[in-house]
Amino acid sequence: MGNIVNADTPEFKTFIEGCQKLISNRFEVSFPNLDIPTLKHNNGRRYYRIERIDNQTSVHAFIDRTNGDVLKAAGWKAPAKHARGNIFDKSNGLDRMTSTGPAYLK
Repeated sequence: MGNIVNADTPEFKTFIEGCQKLISNRFEVSFPNLDIPTLKHNNGRRYYRIERIDNQTSVHAFIDRTNGDVLKAAGWKAPAKHARGNIFDKSNGLDRMTSTGPAYLK
């Protein structure tokens, strides 16, 4: 069994900070006149929903609380199948992340 994830886990915090940095870098270069969106997490029974907040709120990614898998959103309430990374791997799950969320599978 994998590591149990909570919001105080250092890997979770590093993942959120890394995603925020990706978004900030993208907006500073491509959209310097717009406000930079912020990320927050919302607790669920099985997943943390990472929400991106700008002029609206959308889902940035999901984190599986049981093992740290990073998942793309299938909708507001549920993740897509197949993990895009894991917050406990060497890249902290950020190697498949973009400023808009997890990358598509190849």
